[in-house]
Amino acid sequence: MINKKDRTIQNLMDLYSKGLEEKALKEAVGATILNPNSAKILNIIASVKFKLGQRTSCLKFYTRALKIQPNLAEAHNNIGYVSSDLDEFSSACDSFKRAIILNPNYPEACNNYGLALSIIGQQDNAVSCFKMSLYAYPDFFDALINFGIALTEIGREEEAIVCFQKLLKSRYQDGRIHHNFGIALYKVGKYKDAEKQFIFSKLKKSKYYLLRCQFLRGDQKLFHKTLDKLIQNNEVHPILGSLCDQASQRFAIKTQNPFCENPIKNFEKIDLTKKYNFEIDFVSPVSKILSSRKLTFKKQKLLKDGQQTDGNLFLNYRKTLSGIHSILKKEIEFYRRSPCRSQQNFIKKWPEKFQLLGWLITMENYGKLAPHMHDEGWLSGCLYINVPPKESPTSGNLVVCLDDSRLSFNPDKNTKKIIHVKTGDLCLFPASLMHYTIPFSSKGQRIVLAFDVVPN
Repeated sequence: MINKKDRTIQNLMDLYSKGLEEKALKEAVGATILNPNSAKILNIIASVKFKLGQRTSCLKFYTRALKIQPNLAEAHNNIGYVSSDLDEFSSACDSFKRAIILNPNYPEACNNYGLALSIIGQQDNAVSCFKMSLYAYPDFFDALINFGIALTEIGREEEAIVCFQKLLKSRYQDGRIHHNFGIALYKVGKYKDAEKQFIFSKLKKSKYYLLRCQFLRGDQKLFHKTLDKLIQNNEVHPILGSLCDQASQRFAIKTQNPFCENPIKNFEKIDLTKKYNFEIDFVSPVSKILSSRKLTFKKQKLLKDGQQTDGNLFLNYRKTLSGIHSILKKEIEFYRRSPCRSQQNFIKKWPEKFQLLGWLITMENYGKLAPHMHDEGWLSGCLYINVPPKESPTSGNLVVCLDDSRLSFNPDKNTKKIIHVKTGDLCLFPASLMHYTIPFSSKGQRIVLAFDVVPN
């Protein structure tokens, strides 16, 4: 027989699940009068307050709940969720971990822990968490799709494909399934199959990857038909800009660029050593990060004889990089306000809200980075923390180009520019611009802080 207290909790949870937050909060507050020491009721009040946007207040109620019942796994999980929402991912991980210790068969906590780990760059551990979540709840949609995404990100695309195939056979109908299935197929070169998934997906960004697949298959007619339609719809995205530039080089067909006309002219290099104490403001905090035991690295197919950090450095090392973060945002604002590029679409449609996504790239002797552009960025940048003495004038320099010369039909005609870089240089350029590095020969280590302006 269900007692009165349990019935009250169930009624409150039903109201909450139905989206009746105001009513749930009113009744929950009333219920605390009769049940002042009920951790579960306090947990429900906190959850409702979070959903209503009352972040500070909800944390107080979660804390009250845990004082009464320290082993309440739901409250630890919920505190972790709030911490994630506040971009406090290290604290979030601690809370999710505690919830899982208290209840190992807690699929929501395992999934949330996996998401937090993936954001801070611990992709392999994230995969393990998603597996734990699915062990407890095999049909958990969020865990299934997150599992597939994580597998793709660590280069296990074939396993990801199996995961997304399973999702397609399920009762769930979600554009994210098709989009991420398409990404996995795209990464293994199955462009035709990927196209089908991007067509089925109704997500806006799927259209850009569909266009890229058509381009890589060399279907000029279909590519230009899709491109023209996107331009007519006033679409603005770096992938569109990059593909327009590449098509002009490979197919000798000039199309109005919807992102940035002549991105090479919109490349800017700034010598920060003339404006700041570079050793104190930049070298010192980066050196501190590189010596950190918590620093993780990701597999980077484009990088030879070097390493790239995983996760967003500006989140993972917020305090350490606060000064650099502020300086970069100021320099980006100077770049954005320049009258010479005010009519470019990527400036006119600058994202109202954005964050800086940063990572470190270190290279040893003969290290290099292959041609690429940044799909998810808006504006890209690289800050040269250390450029060792060069054995040749072009050694280790940055090259910006309109096309990947390795794939171009006319590699000798590929429009490009060699940028001579040194310690202290900051380079800013549209995310649509392809770039790579010339191998450098030096006994020292080349260190670059790369970053993107990413729309929220």
